[in-house]
Amino acid sequence: MKKMNQKIQDREENILQQDLSIPDATEDKIQAAYDIVRARSRQKGESKVRPMKKRPLRRVWAAGFAAALIAVSGLGVMAATGYFSKTVNQEGGELSYAFEVNYDLKPVEVQAVPGYLPEGMKEFEEGSGKYWTEEDYGHGITIMPITVFNVDWAKGLLDFSHVDQVEKTTIHGMEAHVITYQEEEKYERGKDILLFNPEEGYVLRVYGDFVVPMKEVKQVAENLEITVSESSLEYADLKGMDDAEKAAREEADEEFWRLADKGVTIDQIAKVGESIKVPDGNEVTVNKVQVYDSLYDIPGYTEDGVYDLEELKPWLNADGTHKPYQRICTDGATGEEKEEKTEVKFLMVEATMKQNVEPAPDGDTALDAWLVRVEKRADGTWNRIKDDYLPVPSEHYSLQVDGGCFFISVPENLEGTKRAHSFFWRHLEQGESITYTLIFAVDADLVEDGQIKDAVLSFNATGNSPIEPEFSALGELE
Repeated sequence: MKKMNQKIQDREENILQQDLSIPDATEDKIQAAYDIVRARSRQKGESKVRPMKKRPLRRVWAAGFAAALIAVSGLGVMAATGYFSKTVNQEGGELSYAFEVNYDLKPVEVQAVPGYLPEGMKEFEEGSGKYWTEEDYGHGITIMPITVFNVDWAKGLLDFSHVDQVEKTTIHGMEAHVITYQEEEKYERGKDILLFNPEEGYVLRVYGDFVVPMKEVKQVAENLEITVSESSLEYADLKGMDDAEKAAREEADEEFWRLADKGVTIDQIAKVGESIKVPDGNEVTVNKVQVYDSLYDIPGYTEDGVYDLEELKPWLNADGTHKPYQRICTDGATGEEKEEKTEVKFLMVEATMKQNVEPAPDGDTALDAWLVRVEKRADGTWNRIKDDYLPVPSEHYSLQVDGGCFFISVPENLEGTKRAHSFFWRHLEQGESITYTLIFAVDADLVEDGQIKDAVLSFNATGNSPIEPEFSALGELE
């Protein structure tokens, strides 16, 4: 777990370093939302972290991401009393909150500081509201104040699924909802406490990760030191900001999805043996593809080329075959989920990277790639499938969650932070070519007659843009 937490930290540090060209106000909202988003993703299971380099994202991509984070609920609301009124909608395991704000009252700012924390926990970053131990990075307590200035975008973060029970109680003299989730241990779902104060104009969300007992989360909520002060902003400022952001966001989001749904034609997917020109002027070619039952049968395989042996070894049988794991399949259209035990094979890809441009003195080239499930659509184009495939979280299986390779035959960065961040990167001089092997774990339903079907490769060096994908085929696409 500690090593996985370090990889989560590595990825988050890289994400936070990326050059996202979005408005400052939206960036602030994203930073505030990151914590809850990460917590929600952990309810599906920890994802494998890939070593990354700082890479700018296209503006439309970043805006689309921002819009996804701050999407709002469409539920009806009732007339506001005090600063706000809330509407609660619970159907089965789905729970959501909507608010109507009274703009006749002076807005407030709220700070909530824990007077109690579980042993060893400390604040991740001053003012972040995130608390965890050094040994368990990313797993702990989050305290999130919500006021009239962020209640609209927070609606999207106050929609809950797989809810088991909502206990209504009183904490600090406020109405409080204590939310627990179905099959918490199996799916490693956390728990939430919401405190509502319409008289003073705020909501507090206290989130506890699955590693934190509910007793501790309640103690944190019961011992909050809450400070309410008059805001220096006016509703007019809020309205003007929101209107401008909303228009820009909707326009960028519409363009993002138009481009992301466009897909590619079959002649835009590089065949085996054809090269792809990558943005920096280099080119990469898939030379050979083969599927194996046993990892030990792959020519050139050694443990030295494995990014994380602790991650790999528990899933290998003595003969080098892969143990099955329990998978959750989520239908992208309906949201319906089903679980199934899944067999796994090993995919060997031989590729060549050619360095056509002069690199920076300390510049490296990304050699790794991701396996992408694709489908042929009615118009003949190919695109990423909208279905989702993830392991049951309690399996603690992350070898192929993101479709990335776990082995490279030519590792260069083998120690310390260089290994953590750049294991799949290598320095190449101008005019130099290198042929190397990548190995992936792949679900058996992607293999038919020994060949990969309905999947392509996306090389890291191409940028991995969802709106301008550069795909390399692994066989015939029909």
